[in-house]
Amino acid sequence: MTGLLAACFVLSLGCVGAAAPLPPHHATAAAAGTVTPTVHCTLPAGQGEVTGPQEMNVELSPAVVAPGGKVHARVTLGASPATSAIALDDVPTIPSIDLTMSGGATGTVTVRGAEFTMDVPAGQPIEIPAYEGDFLVPVDASGEISLAPVRTLTQTKVLGSVFETPCDVVGDVGSVGTVTAEGSTSEPATLTAPADPVRPNTAVKLRGSQWTPSATPVPSLCAAGGGGCDPLKFTSNTLRIDSYGTLTGTATLGEAGAVPDGRYEVKVNDGTKEATAPLTVEAVAAGNREISLSADSGPVGSVVTVSGRNYNPDRWINIIGLDAAGTGLDDSAVYVKSGPDGTFAVEFTVISDAVVAVQADEGNDPATVRTAPFTVTKEGGGGDDGGTAEQQLTTEVRAGTLSMTQTGDTVDFGTMVLGADTGAQRARLNRVEVEDARGVNSGWSLTATLSRFTSGDGNIIPAYAVRWTPACSARDGSVGTPVAGAPTALGSEAASLCRVDPDGSRPFTGGKFDADADLSLTVPEFTRPGDYSATLTLTLL
Repeated sequence: MTGLLAACFVLSLGCVGAAAPLPPHHATAAAAGTVTPTVHCTLPAGQGEVTGPQEMNVELSPAVVAPGGKVHARVTLGASPATSAIALDDVPTIPSIDLTMSGGATGTVTVRGAEFTMDVPAGQPIEIPAYEGDFLVPVDASGEISLAPVRTLTQTKVLGSVFETPCDVVGDVGSVGTVTAEGSTSEPATLTAPADPVRPNTAVKLRGSQWTPSATPVPSLCAAGGGGCDPLKFTSNTLRIDSYGTLTGTATLGEAGAVPDGRYEVKVNDGTKEATAPLTVEAVAAGNREISLSADSGPVGSVVTVSGRNYNPDRWINIIGLDAAGTGLDDSAVYVKSGPDGTFAVEFTVISDAVVAVQADEGNDPATVRTAPFTVTKEGGGGDDGGTAEQQLTTEVRAGTLSMTQTGDTVDFGTMVLGADTGAQRARLNRVEVEDARGVNSGWSLTATLSRFTSGDGNIIPAYAVRWTPACSARDGSVGTPVAGAPTALGSEAASLCRVDPDGSRPFTGGKFDADADLSLTVPEFTRPGDYSATLTLTLL
């Protein structure tokens, strides 16, 4: 993850400890159908890129299939060069691999495994457990088909978002197996999708014929040319196949952040047949962004509706009044989020007779600025007044950072006497101040891990001997509600101290937040005397 910050607190007394290190990964034994290509991985959340070798083994069955038939694949991958900056537990994960065909068929197929949960260690090569999936050979396949890996994709669900780690195979590494297509072909299924570009987060109309009667169709979005097929890119669908094999219905694309603009292929699979059709996704429809006002004149205090269309879906739109010099009147600003269809409507109050126009922009992007004129009129009659004068006050606000400070780096549980002190030793975590000055609505999470206590002569006390009860609060003026972690024993697994979740009801969260915790240490009855210490590591993400 990007933006990780860490601070170490040393707990000192006559005791304390950490979990044993994770065992090293063992490489999968070489076997038929095994290659070890160099892969280039793009890490999620702005962590950068990494390149290195990765062993890949694919077992295919059956050896002979009919054209259009189903092939089962078992995929075993060695350790990936990709790593995680922090340790994560019980992470929902979906693996997949793209295989390119040559010989008796061409194109790319995707083997997608079922979702499972796994623990991700910090700083160690990630090894995905073996998984299985099916794919269909083309209906025009004939003869021996050789398959070679071209890309793996790992999707992980963390903090309510899906993060993708694609790893492209560098160069031609050869085949991992073959299947032979023999026999007569069945009537291929057909699929049609809209020829015009479609928006993210909208329903896409699909039609087709010659499908398996009354089967259940599943849509996926693939890269142009096949491969990378992902059913998660569609959030829902109403597709059905009737008793005559006719496919009808819609499939709803994910939001713009999950489905970027581009050319794709939509694939439908009913378990025995599949077909693809080209699909172009464009978040902003053809034509310029446009805004309009429900009224173009009125007195100070008038409330007009500002409407817009042809905007990116699900984006914050900034509305502000302008004076004759084109300067924004900050007190007039309002914010609204565009809908899935790229439209918006919001009420705007004319706060000053200096307003000559209303401006809208999308996410502070100058290229998206649009204005509409507005004329301020006077209420009633009356003679001339003494005139007006204006002075423009300006300032620049820049984004800050996500950071934390602590009031100390040592926590002392004191001294205990074996056989005499049977209760828990009490202490308190040094207060941590989190400052979020980024001006964004992404939230943050503060977690901790604890090493085991060790003494100078190598004796240990396990980390779980320490329990904590977190507490956190927001300082005056802060935006966002902090949530304290649950009371728990500490150890190598990240425990939550405090977090602020994204809030869709406002354009940003931020401010200053305080976090600390009550600590208790229960020393095991049979412990060697000595001075023990352990390290508590706080991670702000």
